[in-house]
Amino acid sequence: MTQTPTKRTFSIKQLRTILVVALVVGITLFTAVMFGIVGNLSERFGPEVRADLEWRALRGAQELVHSTDIGLAVGDAAMVTEGFGVYAHSPDVEAIQAVDASGKLVAQHGTAPNEMLFVGEPGQVSASELYLSSWAPAMIEGAVIGKVAVVVSTRRLRDAEARLTQVTYITLGAGGVALVLGVFTILLFTRAIEKRNGKLTHYANNLEQMVELRTCELDERNREMRLVLDSVAQGFVMVDAGGRIGPERSAIVDTWFGTPAPDTTFAAFIEPHAPEFAAWFEMTASTLRDGFIPLDLCLAQMPKRFSVEGHAFEVTYRPIMEGDYLDRLLVIISDVTAELVRQRSEREQRELLGLFQRITSDRSGVEELVADVKELLEVLGSPCDVVVERRILHTLKGNCGLFGLEQYSELCHTIETELADSMEGLTETQRRALKDGWVPVASWIERLLGVARDAIVEVDRVELARVIEQARHGASGAQLAATLSQWTLEPVARRLDRLAHHARALSRRLCKGELEVEILDRGIRMDSGPWSAFWAAAVHAIRNSLDHGIEDADERLQLGKSAVARLSFAVERASGWITVSLADDGRGIRWEAIRDRARDAGMPHATHGDLVAALFADGVTTRDEVSETSGRGIGMAALRQAVTDLGGTIEIETMLGEGTRLLFRLPEPVANAPRAARTSIASMQTYTSRIRRIDIQADT
Repeated sequence: MTQTPTKRTFSIKQLRTILVVALVVGITLFTAVMFGIVGNLSERFGPEVRADLEWRALRGAQELVHSTDIGLAVGDAAMVTEGFGVYAHSPDVEAIQAVDASGKLVAQHGTAPNEMLFVGEPGQVSASELYLSSWAPAMIEGAVIGKVAVVVSTRRLRDAEARLTQVTYITLGAGGVALVLGVFTILLFTRAIEKRNGKLTHYANNLEQMVELRTCELDERNREMRLVLDSVAQGFVMVDAGGRIGPERSAIVDTWFGTPAPDTTFAAFIEPHAPEFAAWFEMTASTLRDGFIPLDLCLAQMPKRFSVEGHAFEVTYRPIMEGDYLDRLLVIISDVTAELVRQRSEREQRELLGLFQRITSDRSGVEELVADVKELLEVLGSPCDVVVERRILHTLKGNCGLFGLEQYSELCHTIETELADSMEGLTETQRRALKDGWVPVASWIERLLGVARDAIVEVDRVELARVIEQARHGASGAQLAATLSQWTLEPVARRLDRLAHHARALSRRLCKGELEVEILDRGIRMDSGPWSAFWAAAVHAIRNSLDHGIEDADERLQLGKSAVARLSFAVERASGWITVSLADDGRGIRWEAIRDRARDAGMPHATHGDLVAALFADGVTTRDEVSETSGRGIGMAALRQAVTDLGGTIEIETMLGEGTRLLFRLPEPVANAPRAARTSIASMQTYTSRIRRIDIQADT
C-alpha cells in the first residue's frame, strides 16, 4: 500500500519568522535600490544642471554682444537694455552688465558682486559658490566697441542638491518606518492566518495568472506612452487610421487646446482653433488613408504650421507602421513662438546694422526715403484710384528693398498677393497694417539719424582741389560762384551707387552670382527734389533686368558669356536735357512673349509700337509666377508714369541673347522748380485712363 506524502505546513511561529525575515530583506533591498537610484541621479543631475548654467552664462554673453553691439556703438542705454531680451527675464540670470570700449557702464540688469564681472578670459566661465559668470567683447568690423558680462546664479544647482539630499533621508526614514510597521503588522495579524488559510491558498493559486495578465496590459500601455511622451516640451497626439485621437497624448495638448471628447477626430479637435489647418489636414489625411500616393509624399504635403491666440505651432508627423500598412500616426506639436520671436529679433538687428551702415555711407538717401515713404503713406491713407494704389504699393516695396528694409518690403509683397486676384482697392485693415508697420522702422531710422544735416554740403576733395586751382589761375567771381552753386546739388554718382548696391544684393539673393556694375556719372550734379520720383521708379528697371534678363552663371557659360553678368549706368547732359541709360548683357526682350501677354489682356499687339506700349502697361508681365522681385506687371508702368510726369521720353535698344538698354531723356529742371515727387504723387491721386504719347524707339 502506497502512502501519500503529506504536504509540509508551517506553524504560526515559523510563518511569522519567515515573513519577518522576508520583510527585512525586501525593505533592505528596496532601500539599497533607492539609494542607488538617488546616488545615480545625484551624479548625473548635479553636473547636468551645472553644465546647463555654464552654457547659459557662456552662450548668453556671446549672444548679447550681437544683440547690443549697435547700442554700444552709439552709447544708447535704451537700445542696449532692449537688446538684453529674454535674458533679462530668465530666473537664472542674476545680472547683465554692458560697458563701452573705455569700460564705462552703458546699461545693466540686476546686481552681482563686482568680482564676478569681466573676470578671466572672454569665452570662459568663472565660478564661485553662489555665481557663474562669463563675458565677451562686442566688435564691429574688427574693432572692440564694448563688453557684455552675464552673471548666472547657482541657486538652481544648490536647490537640486538639497532636494536630492532630502530624498535620501526620506528614503532612509521611509524604509525604517516601513520595516517597523511591517513587523508590527505581521505580529498583529499572523494569529488570524490559520482561519484565512483557505482563502489565501485560493488567492495564491490565481495570483500569478492575474499578475501576468496585468503585466501584459501595462507593457502594451507603456509602449504607446513611450511613443507619446518622448519630450515634455512638445505635444504628442496618437491618431489612428480613421483620424481619431487615441487615449494617449501629452498633457500639454489639453493645456493648449482643451480636452478632446471621446472618438473625436484630430481635424475636428483642431478646427475651432485653426480651421484652415484642420481642413488641410483632413484632406491630406484622407489621401494618406487611401494609399494611392506614396507615404513620404503624403507626409510632405501635410500642413506644418498654424497659429492660435498669438502662439505659433509647428507640426511634424511620424508614421507607425504595421508591416507595410500605416497603423497610426504620431502627431508632434511644438510651440515655436519664442524661436520665431528670436529669429525676428535677429533679423531686426541685421536690418538695424544695415541701416546704420547705409546712413554712414548715404545719409541723404535714407533721409529722402523717410520723406518719400511718409508722402506715399499719406496718399494711401484714404481710398483713391486702384491703379494708383497698386503702383504706390509696388514702389514702397521696391524702395524699402533698395535700402535693405526686407520686413517692410515683405509686408508690401504680402498685401500685393492678397490683392492679386481682385480689382478692389486696399482695405482699411491693409492701410492700417502699412501705416503701423512703418512706425517702428521710422523710429529706428530717427534714432540712428539723430540731428538733421540739411545745412551740410558734401564735396569731394577732387572737386575742391579743382576750384582752388581755378581761383589760383584767376577765374572770375561769376565762374567760381557758378561752380560753388553746383555743390548745393546732389551728385548723380550717389544715386547710381545706390542702384548698383541694390543690384548686387538682388543678384546674390536671386542666386545669379556676383555682378559687375559700371558707372559713368561724368561728375554731374542734379537737384534731388524734382528727380526723386524717377530714381525711386528706376529700381523697377533694375529688378526686371536681374529677374528677367540676366541669366544664371551656368546658363551664361553655356551661351559662351562670362559667368559674371554686367550692368552699366551712365548719365549725360547736353542742350538742357539729361540722358540716363541702364544697360545689361542678358537675354534681351522676348517680344513674342509680350505679344502673347498683350493679346491675352485684350490690348493692341499688331505693331512693334503696340508691343512697346504693352511692355510699359499695367498688369503685363512675361512671368508665369509672382515673386517678391517681379511678376505683377506694375513696376514698368510706374517707371513710365514717373518719366512722363517729368516730360521725358523712353527709348529701348534690345537684341536677343545680347542684352537690353533703356534710355531716359528728361528735360533738366529749371531752378527752384517744385519737387516732382510731390507732383508725381498728386498726379497719381487724380490718375484716370488718360494716355500720354511716349516716343519710344526700339532696335531689335
